[in-house]
Amino acid sequence: MSEFENGMDIDGLDEIEIANTAIDDLESENINLIFLGIDCSASMTQWEQDMKNSLKEFKTALADSKEADEILVARADFSDTISVGGYKKISEFDIGFVTGGCTAMYDTIVEGADKLKEYRKFLRDQGVRVKAVFAIFSDGLDNQSVNNFSRAKQTIDFLNNEEITTAFISFGGQATQEANNLGIRNILDVASSASELRRAFDCLSKSVIESSKSVLADEDDFFKV
Repeated sequence: MSEFENGMDIDGLDEIEIANTAIDDLESENINLIFLGIDCSASMTQWEQDMKNSLKEFKTALADSKEADEILVARADFSDTISVGGYKKISEFDIGFVTGGCTAMYDTIVEGADKLKEYRKFLRDQGVRVKAVFAIFSDGLDNQSVNNFSRAKQTIDFLNNEEITTAFISFGGQATQEANNLGIRNILDVASSASELRRAFDCLSKSVIESSKSVLADEDDFFKV
């Protein structure tokens, strides 16, 4: 008997389904949850138009794939504050990108992981088979979060132990070192060019699709497609 069948507050169930995709709207019993934490701080301004183009191409690639019905994507933008969205079908994915402010990456990792764990448990309690990818895009170090490095690292360690694929697309050496220090298992460096950014998003979309086809999570070779 699931936690929900065993007397969980129906209001809690309603809140999860409202924030994310409801069970009745799922088109498969195998679901791949994709979390994308996107740095929208002022230092990312140079990437603004290229990010918009790449996000559009990423959405199109997933929407056109045979695995589209099995993929739900949550987007979390972070700068001075963070905004963690729910897990929605790729057709609902927001491709906008506006920059400004500082970098609250640790808060995004902690709060994003909490929402991923909550929705993953909800789906599993309903008999859905779930895999997950937790990806961060950033060009630098955190300078705004309430949560500290230690808490963020503990969160990444938990995700790794739970066989959730952790990934990081880095826009520079500082960010790459930070991703390594956090224990993120899959890191893809982006050189300072639009073509490299498009290549990174192309690799990400192919990796998501390939991950959706497999039974097991691609914990340590996510970007090898």
